[in-house]
Amino acid sequence: MSDVSPKKAGFPAGLTIATAVAFAILCGLGAWQVQRLHWKQGVLARIEALKTAPAMPLVQVLTEKARPEDLAWTRVSVDCGDVAGEPLPLVYGVRDGDVVWRAQAPCAVLAGPYNMILIDRGLVPVLNGQVAPPQRAFDPPRRVVGVLTPIAQLGGDRAKVLERFPGRKPAPLVLMAETETPAPAGISPAPLPAEISNRHLEYALTWFGLAVTLLFIYAAMLWRRVRP
Repeated sequence: MSDVSPKKAGFPAGLTIATAVAFAILCGLGAWQVQRLHWKQGVLARIEALKTAPAMPLVQVLTEKARPEDLAWTRVSVDCGDVAGEPLPLVYGVRDGDVVWRAQAPCAVLAGPYNMILIDRGLVPVLNGQVAPPQRAFDPPRRVVGVLTPIAQLGGDRAKVLERFPGRKPAPLVLMAETETPAPAGISPAPLPAEISNRHLEYALTWFGLAVTLLFIYAAMLWRRVRP
């Protein structure tokens, strides 16, 4: 009787291709999180510097810088003119797990490339927790100091609010009020988030760790297939 040696399995080309594709995807996700980490660190550094930065005139800032993203977190001051129309709707939000409502108002800008900017005046504390609060009217803003945020970065249909003013040329930014003079009754300014998380390093390490784990699994499977 002759001995018949078992046939060795061939090189797993399909498995190798699938592993290479998955490895590239995982490394790409890890690299993307590293990019996000650097971006978030820049944002946090800018916010930290903002805490002591003096306010610049809004008209000057809007005139010198054209791109809204270049103006994010810039502290400015403006003297608001009146804008005719009905009070703007409150903006829904969630803060510390509770429903909150933010007041907003138009501000006429008397010079510069835009003649209006939307003011986020802050929270209306008496409406906290209400699902469908009644519309409330507040005195119009006069002198406002706050920080700029591109309107595209905010929710609450802010861009649609600007459609109420077809005869105006509004800035593509929202001025998040820090202080108003005179201070409006019933509104509590809340311009910046209390805490901005930065867990992108954890996410990057997770993706890179999965990529390395995938290589170990592939190597183990390959060794089992080709060993004598």
